[in-house]
Amino acid sequence: MAAGAAPQAGQGRPAPAREVKEARAARDLLWRLRNELHYATGRRDDRLTFDNQRRAATALGYRDSPTELAIEQLMRETYIALQEIARASDALIDRCAVEDAPRPAGIFGRRPPIPPKPIDNAFQLWQGRVTVHDREVFARRPADLVRIFAVAETYGAPVYSYARDLLVQEVQRLGPGLATDRDAHFEFWQYLVREGSEGQALAPLHELGILGALFPEVGRLRARAQHSLYHVYTVDTHTVFALQRLMRLRAGALSDAEPELTRIARAQQRPLVLMLGLLFHDLGKGLGPDHSARGAELVRGYAQRIAMDPGDAADVEWLVLAHLKMSHLSQRRDLEDMALIESFARELRTVERLEMLYLLTYTDMASVSPENWTDWKSRLLRLLYEKAHATLLAEELDQPAHAESLELRRERLGRAIEPLLEEPAARKAVGEFARALPERYVSTARPNDAARHLKLWLVARRTGFAAELRQPESGEAELTLVAPDRAGLLALFSAALAANGIDILAAEVNSLEDGIALDQFIVREPGGGTPAAGRWEAAHADLLRLLSGAEDSHRLVQRRLRRASWAASAAPAVDTKVRVDNLSSEDCTILDVFTQDRPGLLHAIADALHRAGASIEVARIATEGNRATDAFYLREAAGRAGARKIASDHRLSELQAAVATAIAELAGRS
Repeated sequence: MAAGAAPQAGQGRPAPAREVKEARAARDLLWRLRNELHYATGRRDDRLTFDNQRRAATALGYRDSPTELAIEQLMRETYIALQEIARASDALIDRCAVEDAPRPAGIFGRRPPIPPKPIDNAFQLWQGRVTVHDREVFARRPADLVRIFAVAETYGAPVYSYARDLLVQEVQRLGPGLATDRDAHFEFWQYLVREGSEGQALAPLHELGILGALFPEVGRLRARAQHSLYHVYTVDTHTVFALQRLMRLRAGALSDAEPELTRIARAQQRPLVLMLGLLFHDLGKGLGPDHSARGAELVRGYAQRIAMDPGDAADVEWLVLAHLKMSHLSQRRDLEDMALIESFARELRTVERLEMLYLLTYTDMASVSPENWTDWKSRLLRLLYEKAHATLLAEELDQPAHAESLELRRERLGRAIEPLLEEPAARKAVGEFARALPERYVSTARPNDAARHLKLWLVARRTGFAAELRQPESGEAELTLVAPDRAGLLALFSAALAANGIDILAAEVNSLEDGIALDQFIVREPGGGTPAAGRWEAAHADLLRLLSGAEDSHRLVQRRLRRASWAASAAPAVDTKVRVDNLSSEDCTILDVFTQDRPGLLHAIADALHRAGASIEVARIATEGNRATDAFYLREAAGRAGARKIASDHRLSELQAAVATAIAELAGRS
């Protein structure tokens, strides 16, 4: 048979025995799972909700291991079975499509075979698909297992199922050999940094097992589920999505939504370091408690295996170790704390490292779930990047380059918002408003927002309270509450919202120098979306009663708070941890709270801190699925002038116990 006839030899052939065997095994698993769901629920219920996952895992005999929950084992095997069914279906459809492709009739009405068009010495185009010249292509040069997908992307054509079958057979024959094949890795590196590519080949490279063969570190995590609401995708799928997002960013496909990140990504001089850092960032999961440190160990092993440049390997390892740093600092720390910013800059050492970590953090966060990347998180991450960038550029100067006086920044913000105001009274008040703004507000506020807040500030000074609920063009609803500042104000605000079923996803607390509090919240309905008009009107009425003293916040929440829905109770449990950080801030004690998110949680914590005699100076509230990750900057509530950091071990233990008790009581009621 001629070499060029190999693709045609696949016409009319049955599916490979391997494919049939794996598809049958996948089908049988899915049938068993479906039957157990029906037995467990007593009805026809094919939904793999969290509580159903728990029931099915127990019924099918899965048991927790030191590194993987029984539910995660079940879901991993379920995902693999679904992938096998999808792969077999796609291959069958591809074979049928080739059989049915129209061909011109020859003499005597017969349809002659369509000759393939050579691409190079390994590949050719046949019936709109990229295939091989002969069966030995991949055996002769295993690196072509990777290159065929880059070729297919170049020609805008799929890889023919016949070539895919040969490819899978060769991957299985090679076993661990591909992991040490430097030519194959070089082909993959070239693809990762390919100009203009949006990463279309990454999915088939992963689905067919090539990525896992190149990187056993990835193969170990195939379909590895994470039993949480926050992690929507399996670890390997999240990694592939993140790589694709970064390639799309470098290709300019996201320039409308992320122009600054696109500019930074396209200017990278060593994109491969960044891509490999992103590839390895989560591969330490399942190996121990600190997946960043475990991932860094995997990078060292990979660098030795493939003989990477030592400098590049060191930066990849650092990126993996630090990959959670910027999300942690931006969402849970006070970005006006210059000691914190300078410490972070010293850790970075170079602007290049900062840019790579910024890009990695964005792609990681934005690839967790479709809803995880929000305008709020974007602004905080961008602010941290800008401050660290300016500090690095200042080199060894005593005063960072970006440390422009607060007065000048206030004046600049005032000049920016004045043209946005139509009312003479509002324009006249710009200077006074700007002079009262705290530093963290001046650094983060956009002029349009500041102009709206100025109007609310004027109303609050006149009437004692002002509020605005708005839905921006994109993102969650934004709620701004303005009132004279006082101890326990955050507890009052959060009580009214909790009592009326308004979920708080994030919060930014600002105390103006004229004694006014301006607090901003990201809120939503329990099921998502902007709070309904009736719900907000009821919350507004409760706010007025709470501020006037006509209502007690604790009793209001206890009286009105509804029990959590069945969906919330079925969600994975989250252990409560209350930790003290007395090192990150010179002026405040930081209390980090990790717990299961529940209606009324922020009120319970804020009220407990208020009753325990602590003043909340800054609150950073974040929600990851059903996990709350909140940080509170605290001082002793001895009056603003005498407020001090909490240093006593006894007081710190007292505050931790007060918060933990409040969370436990809330959990008992819900």
